[in-house]
Amino acid sequence: MSLLQDESTPLLPSHQQNQVQLNSNSLGAHNTASSASTAPRHHDHLKTYTAGEDASRLAAVAKELGLKKHRKSRVQVRTVILSGIAGLPLPRVDEGEEESQPQASWLEMLAGVAGNVLEWYDFAVFGYFGDIIGKVFFPPAEGDAQTLESFAVFGGAFLMRPVGGFLLGYLGDVYGRKQALTTSIFLMAFPTFAMGCLPSYERVGYWSTCSLIIIRLLQGMSVGGQLISSLVFTLENVPTEHWGLYGSFVWATGNIGVLLGSLVGYVVRRSFTHEQLVAYGWRVPFLCGIIVSVAGFYLKASEDKETEQPQKQKQPKAKKQDNDIIRKVFSRSNLRPLFASAMVASMWCAGFYLTFVWMAVYMTDLIDKPVPAAFAVNAVALLLSVCLLFPVAGWLSDTFGRRTIMSIGGVSVALFSPFLVRIIGETGNPWLAFGAQTFLGVCLSFWGSPMCAWLVESFEPETRVTSVAVGYNIGQAIVGGSTPAVATYLVGAVGPTSPGWIYTTIATMAMLGLWVVAPK
Repeated sequence: MSLLQDESTPLLPSHQQNQVQLNSNSLGAHNTASSASTAPRHHDHLKTYTAGEDASRLAAVAKELGLKKHRKSRVQVRTVILSGIAGLPLPRVDEGEEESQPQASWLEMLAGVAGNVLEWYDFAVFGYFGDIIGKVFFPPAEGDAQTLESFAVFGGAFLMRPVGGFLLGYLGDVYGRKQALTTSIFLMAFPTFAMGCLPSYERVGYWSTCSLIIIRLLQGMSVGGQLISSLVFTLENVPTEHWGLYGSFVWATGNIGVLLGSLVGYVVRRSFTHEQLVAYGWRVPFLCGIIVSVAGFYLKASEDKETEQPQKQKQPKAKKQDNDIIRKVFSRSNLRPLFASAMVASMWCAGFYLTFVWMAVYMTDLIDKPVPAAFAVNAVALLLSVCLLFPVAGWLSDTFGRRTIMSIGGVSVALFSPFLVRIIGETGNPWLAFGAQTFLGVCLSFWGSPMCAWLVESFEPETRVTSVAVGYNIGQAIVGGSTPAVATYLVGAVGPTSPGWIYTTIATMAMLGLWVVAPK
């Protein structure tokens, strides 16, 4: 039996004909030798196949088209993830085009990702040198008072995070996401560099302290304006069944920035004596913050080029119902998820800054038996338990559910933290400290990684960015920024192992937010 197919009656849609004809030979569409030799001349346009050959041909065509579609989808998903992490606009794919050039080039996305990583480096490095900064910018005092004052300023920057979220969010809505990202990078880079140039308290008195506070407030505004919008942007443009995994990628850029700050802290402390650190060594990591501005200048230059092209002049957007959005965010129906998001986020905020920012100073200066190479211990524990485990925990939440994985992490933190902090604070053994800190990080990852997708899923799309930003940054402002100062105070007032109970208290509150306050 044979199957005759005239070119005028195709089996596939018209927009796929050229591709089928071009690939017919490679897909096994072979004319038999006898047919080729005996067919009449006026029937040369007909092609003869056996039934089996025709089925194989169609299957191969479908497979090739499917592979092309799969490759295109993978490219689009990768571009969406990078664009979201970088905070850049989503690439446009025009209808009917097989492939299209993204709005944001790979260099722009790389600049945005680098800016995000280095922003968190600049923000975290203050905490890693909190003890030294206390000696430089505050009057002499007994005990750990200077370190406590330094961490109080560290926490004060968190008060500006909600403000930064609103202001930079508005800037991104009106003038574009790239403009908001560029502004946030400059708000971090230049104040950080300026901090490395500040005179000490010994030279100018409280003018030095005031300048330090102003710089920290600017840095807090910068960090509060970028991460949440990148998270929501990324998740809304990828399959919902993989939100846990993709959300972890966005958060990982911040974790890598903190890891970079920890490594720099270790190298600087190993390179200078304590006297040299107080005199000038602490300035090195802050002066290096100017590197962040390179990404900002590149994005600014690419933005200026776009505005020079007259054919891409943007039509003015319709004015948004700002009052209506604010009313919906704080409406009665939205209050429960809003409070729940603040409670749930507080666990990650407080736990992370205690475990991987404050803990390095704790192991170095606040306990009777300092842990050797504390900053190296801190960096490796952060790498293994958070940076590498975050995608795994996000994938598990896609498979077994957000609340299940988060509950495992939350219960573990509540139960084991006092014991783990005791190991770190009393033994002075670097290996035991590394094991305890790594276990703490694993527990926090099981909470924090699924939390990224859980926050986005908790709100309706029309108010999602504002709601997530308000809830998350309130948790950061009230709990995340204050815990290092509270922990430092408890070490002197109660005992070196007492900060372990901070974890238990906040974990209990966060679990109530997850299971009781949050709508089912």
